[in-house]
Amino acid sequence: MTAKKANQSKPRVIKKSAGVVKVNVKVKKVAPKISVQKDKQTRIEILQALAEQTNLTRVQVESLFDALNQVIEGHMKKRGSGEMTIPKTGIKIRRIKKKATKARKMVSPLTGQEVTIAAKPARYTVKLSALKTLKEMIEQ
Repeated sequence: MTAKKANQSKPRVIKKSAGVVKVNVKVKKVAPKISVQKDKQTRIEILQALAEQTNLTRVQVESLFDALNQVIEGHMKKRGSGEMTIPKTGIKIRRIKKKATKARKMVSPLTGQEVTIAAKPARYTVKLSALKTLKEMIEQ
């Protein structure tokens, strides 16, 4: 074991000639307590809450969301990857191609009459998936 590795595993004490003692101690980071929101927040309330927690201005937080929106748009466009995971949120966004459907007839359960359902062309839709991180947030 080299001296460098030994110093990393234990707190170091360094003595200087002037009689000053310097001690390096590892400090554990404590996660901030998450407050429960009982009411639905507006867009401005969400931006202000994020600005307070991150020590940024509301305009800076809003520009961050604009940049995130552009990144998502780049992934979802026709020649994009079609899939993106938003970091640390547990949300996965995917672009899914739906097949075209033919016109068909069915019996309406409400009236009992035969109803024609129009054909739909092939199209792309967006699907959001909850990943492990988001599911664990809900369970706690």
